[in-house]
Parts: sequence; structure tokens; C-alpha cells
Amino acid sequence: MASYRIHNIRFYNLEPKSVTCLYHESKTKKLALARSNNSIEIWNVENAPFIECTIAGHAENSVESILWIDSRLFSTGLQGVVIEYDLKTLSVKHEVIVIGGAAWCMDVNQEKTRLAVGTEDGYINTFTVHKDKLIYERIFDKQNGRILCIKWDNTGEMIYTGSTDTIRVWSAISGHAIHKMTTSKNNIKEETIVWCLAVTDDNIIISGDSLGFLSFWDPQMGVLIESHESHTADILAITLSHDMNVVYCAGVDPVVRSFCKIIMKSSGKPQWVKGIERRLHVHDVRALVEANGKLYSAGVDGYLAVSSYPPKNLVKYPPLLQSPCAIICRKSRCILLRYRNYLELWRLGSATKDPPELVRSSMLHQLDEEPIKLLQLQTKGDESIISCAINKDSKTIVYSTDTHVRVFNFDVIEGDAMLCRNDTDLSMKRIQKMLFSPNGKLFVTINNDGNENTVTLFKVDKKSLSLIGSFQTTKESIENISLMCFSPDNKYLVCADRQCGIAMYFIGDGIMAESLKAWRLPKYSCPATAIAVQKNTLNLVIVYSDHKVVEYNIPTKSYTEFSNHLQSRLSKQWLTRPFPITNIIFDPRNENIIIMQDDLSVYIINKSSELSEKEVKIFKRENGESAEDSNSISSSQSQHTFQVAKKYKHLVYLNWLNDEELVAVEVNPTSLLEKLPPTLKQKFFGI
Repeated sequence: MASYRIHNIRFYNLEPKSVTCLYHESKTKKLALARSNNSIEIWNVENAPFIECTIAGHAENSVESILWIDSRLFSTGLQGVVIEYDLKTLSVKHEVIVIGGAAWCMDVNQEKTRLAVGTEDGYINTFTVHKDKLIYERIFDKQNGRILCIKWDNTGEMIYTGSTDTIRVWSAISGHAIHKMTTSKNNIKEETIVWCLAVTDDNIIISGDSLGFLSFWDPQMGVLIESHESHTADILAITLSHDMNVVYCAGVDPVVRSFCKIIMKSSGKPQWVKGIERRLHVHDVRALVEANGKLYSAGVDGYLAVSSYPPKNLVKYPPLLQSPCAIICRKSRCILLRYRNYLELWRLGSATKDPPELVRSSMLHQLDEEPIKLLQLQTKGDESIISCAINKDSKTIVYSTDTHVRVFNFDVIEGDAMLCRNDTDLSMKRIQKMLFSPNGKLFVTINNDGNENTVTLFKVDKKSLSLIGSFQTTKESIENISLMCFSPDNKYLVCADRQCGIAMYFIGDGIMAESLKAWRLPKYSCPATAIAVQKNTLNLVIVYSDHKVVEYNIPTKSYTEFSNHLQSRLSKQWLTRPFPITNIIFDPRNENIIIMQDDLSVYIINKSSELSEKEVKIFKRENGESAEDSNSISSSQSQHTFQVAKKYKHLVYLNWLNDEELVAVEVNPTSLLEKLPPTLKQKFFGI
């Protein structure tokens, strides 16, 4: 048994950003999630949910509502425009101005041919959806007060809106209001704000308001059918189940309550009765979406909760940045931590040299030197960082935002940190992906201009980057690259895209040949969430979003024997895990050991053990169960192929500092909750 020490880094101090809105696309199984910093995350929720890509937020923009029209993504906000995004370049594609000031809400009809937007000044704008753009159609009559929520009916002939004290029914043809329905009040002088609307298959309007009432309205007669005081505070979000028989609601009172539709035997009329209730969040719930039997909820705490009942199940995905969030510098014993708009460089402490006979698994080790923060590098204009990279000696740092790329030289001279701007012109305004080679001699960037990915190689000198050349990935049908890695011998570049493709490029010593050697792997039905190449064997290990694990030998261009045998032996427990694998590393002392991580655990695959049956559960190591704060981990010669080696809370990053030390970056859930504003105070058990 080999034992290794772990640097458990808990000073990665992320600030959670609240979720403002959600929208699910049923055909592509994509979930769009907007946060308070105006960034939009695209989650792939077909299998284990993971962030597929992120559209960086800008301070001058605002995202109050988002929606999918097939595979096209739109948003609107307080800047008074409807924005369509290019999901290849992850930038704004088109903008259409809305008449009537800031926009609070929008919705698309069932045929997905017309878009309606509600504004601050009380106007409804409609647009016609065309293949490549939106065309302004008309503006409706002005109402008093802002329009906070809007919904189309199922026929496309009516539009329902919610505002202060009022729900209106509009003719989508004439632009005139047909009915004005007034909400109930506890006090004549107190306003009731209608925050959210939903529409059933028989066109019944469901509203949630600031008094905590869930109300059902008849749009034909313009009257209230029934009302339930479901919450003690504002209802901010409503969603209906796919069969339209269950409505879920939540808000400032974060309990998610359900109401089920039943048919009364006496009258034969439908009625809504209270169902189950679950406390899925600790703070305000601002968005609810039901899809494929699962309820997606999110709000101020920033977590994306995925729940179902029955069976009772809940998984919460933390508000972390899309990987990679950390980069290790082995030569200088440093680690670069990425935040939204700045970078931190830390020098890691060194552990005491304990005699080998005294080192045991699960023990804590004292540090001779504490970690030191060497650098905090802020972006220009407070822009969000799209990508970043650092060389193995931490002397070259590169980062990119939407508008500029910066290259810096960094060094520590006589105990003083020295940072200076590098004059290298990369001739790029933004870089989507970037990476230094393991030996530090090459620097690679990847950009998508909308039609093809451009891969550019640079030679790394002591204080400059010189262009070698570039190539396109269209021949291998690789587009929208999401993952990339070098082989440890620096000769191969592996790229995986969001369309489930994986390609290999032989770049040798960085000399661009006229005919670049490249080939594709067989395409799988799911995208990869983690890739890595082993040092001596040059085996490429790939884990997909459905937890399928494959091993591919690059020199022979074939799957390994272990990989072929593994496919029919993956346990059911492994395949049904809710978190995706986000990182893969290898044991430097044992070629048969593969180490993988997700948000909660470190897993070990031992290729030398006999493969178990599908029904066998994943073996849990004793130290992994009982010593969460331990500073060591071991890879054993156990007979179990799959093992849980160590448990964490939110594990962001795991990698080798050297052959004897690991670095684990962890975010404490308590530190995330401490940064949130106060919650709604409620009395429990008469206290």
C-alpha cells in the first residue's frame, strides 16, 4: 500500500451568486441558469447535470428573464433589449430594442413563432421569431404600472400579465385588454404584487403574489376560481408538472409546496388540493422548473437543487465556477485560483519530514511553512475571466476576458513579488480555452469564430510567447471544444467538444507541418466530463456524463483490453451517481491506479483487481469514512475495482504537487452560506 500526503486547501473563498431565473429545453435536455452577476450557465441535464458552458456576465447588462426557442437562447432585462446569444462563440449574437423602458419578463407562444415582452412602463411588445432574427411586430395598449410576469395561453390568441394588484387578459390580435382581475388585500392601503404566473392546459391562470396566496383564475369570465394561502411570504416562482396535474410554488418562504388537481365526485369539477411540501433551500427560491419528472429549483443561496418525489430524492449542485478553477505549478510549488474577476497565486506550505515508519494513513501533518498569497491579479474594468493559464514555474500568467487578453511575467526576487506586463501581442481579443504544455515550452489557445475552432500554438521563451502557427478542427468535425489536455510527453493534444466528439492531434515538438496528423475517436451518445492521459502508457482515460469510463491507447489507436472488459461490468451504483466526474489523475507509482473526483468524493479504479458484477456496491475505504480531515490518502492493492478513497464537501480540484504530495482544493458549504443575506424569520414549534 502506497500512502500520500494531501494539502487540503480551504482558503478558496468563493462568493455565491444567486440564481435569478431558469428555463429548460426538453428536446436538447439543456437547462439555462442566470445568476445575479448577469452570467448565464448552460447545464446539460440529460444524465448527471454539469455546466457545459458559461456566457460571461457584464455589469451594464441585466438578465431578468431567459428562454429557449428550440436551440436558440434569448434573454431580456433592465437595459431594455432582447438579446439572442451565439452558443458557439458564447457571446451576443443579436439585440432588439424593446419599447417601454426596462423589460422584466418575456414568454413565447406554443408554436414558438411569437415572443411577448413586458416592460417597466406597462407596455407589451410582441416580436415575430424568424430563423436568424427577431422582427418587431407591435406594441399593446399602455397599462398603469410595470408588467412583472407574462404568459401566452395555449391557443396563442391571448396573453396574460401580472402586475401590482392586477392580472390582465389581453387579446394578442388586437392588443387590447379584455379582462382586469383584482387580487385580494389584507389592507386597503397595501399593494399586492403578482410575481409569477403559470397556465394550465385548459387555460386556467395560476398566480403567486406578495401575500403568499396561490390563486386560480378563469380568463374567459375574468373571475377568481379558488385561492390558497400557501406561504407566509411572497411567492416568487410557480411551475407546472408535464401532465399539468401538479403545481409547485415557492418564494421568500423557501418551502416548496405542491398542489394536486383532483376531480370532485359530487360536481365533476376540478379542484386543487395541497400535496407534499419540502424544504429544499435555506433561502429565497426564485426559480422553479419541472422536467422529466424532476423539479429544478434555485434562488438566493446559489445552489441548483434537483429533487423528485416519489421516490424521495434531493441533490444540490453548489454555486461554483466552471472548471478549471485551479491550476497547479509543480516546479514552484504554487497554485493559481480563479475567481470571477481576479486571480490569486499561492505558494503552498511544506510539511514536516516525518520518518517513514511514523507515517500512517489518516494522520495530520504539521507544516513547516504556512501557505503564502503571492499575488492577486484583478481584471481591467472588473470584467469576468473567461479562461486563464499559468506555466509550471509560475513565471508566465495569461488570462482572457470578453474584450482583452493579458500576458504577465511574474517572479519572486529576494522575497518580493514582481509582476510586469508582457508586451507579447497574441493578436486576439478573447480566448475561450488556453493551456501550457507539461514541459512549459508550448502554449495553446482555442477560439470559436462561429463556424470552426481555431487552435493556435505559441512557443514559450523566458519572457515572451512567439507564434508557431494555427489550424482548424473542422476536418475532424470537432466544434465547441469544452475540454482539452496535453499528453505528458507534450506530443499530443486531446480535445473534446460539447457535441460528444473527441479528437487527437499530433503536434510533436510544436513544429507545424503542412498536413497535421489528427484523428477522431468513435463518437459516443454523451459528452465527456473529464479526460486525462497517463504518463508512461499514454493511455487516454475518458469519463462521460453517464459515467461510462473508457481507456484508449494513443500510440496504437485502440481501446485497451481493460476498457473493453469494463463496459459490461460497471456497477449500477456507479452509473446512477448524481454528480459527474470532473477530473482524472494517475498514481505515479502504480500504472494500474486511476484516481477520479467529483463534488463529494475521490474514487480509485484498480485495473489489476478482478472486475466485479454490476450489483456489487462501490467499496468504501475506512479512512475515507472516518477521517474527513485527514492529510493523507492511499491507493491499495485491494480486490475491489472501484473504491471511494476519501469524502469531501465541495471538492473543486485534485492534482499532484509531486510524486508524494497531492493538492485538494475544497470549498466549505458553511463559508458559502455565511455570505448570504438574512433569511425570512419564522416561528417553529411555538417559539
